[in-house]
Amino acid sequence: MDNLIKLAEKIKDKDLREKTISLLKDPKLSNPALACKPLKIEDTPGGFPGFEHHMEKGGLIKHTEGVTLLAMQMADFVEERYGTVNKDFVITAALLHDIMRLYDFDKIGDEYSLQDNLLEHEELGACELYARGFPEEIVHMVLKHLKPEGQGLEGTILHYADSVDSFSDFYFRELSGHECGCECCHDED
Repeated sequence: MDNLIKLAEKIKDKDLREKTISLLKDPKLSNPALACKPLKIEDTPGGFPGFEHHMEKGGLIKHTEGVTLLAMQMADFVEERYGTVNKDFVITAALLHDIMRLYDFDKIGDEYSLQDNLLEHEELGACELYARGFPEEIVHMVLKHLKPEGQGLEGTILHYADSVDSFSDFYFRELSGHECGCECCHDED
């Protein structure tokens, strides 16, 4: 979690940085009528049954860090070659795109199962960002991060960073039968 806060500190806009850090540290829902029960962020996997990427304890943190780092590199590349990118929006949306995954799962023993929620994590995330006064562009990026259609430049960067990180973990863990070899996978040893 400390790494996510360090990445959030790279957001130049003070208000946006403070809102992002606040939500990372306290991802409670503003609407008490929603009956979802969250896992702790440290316990939440990054994927879901059916697309099992980052399914280990702490997988959401690992995935979020990977997406954010990759999105920042992509934003730098695009800016060097083509023009201005709102990097604050990229960093914020990357850090928060899956924050409501905490509300997707129940954990029984070592197994995760999906809660029966009406709202998907991206919808719940967009609702919470809206309630907390985040810019509309970031709300849209989080809501639509699973699809590139209708996204602006920053949203497209987020979508592809999310896809590359997710599929890379899925490939190395599931398809090849090997861990990815990064130090994150070996921290638990």
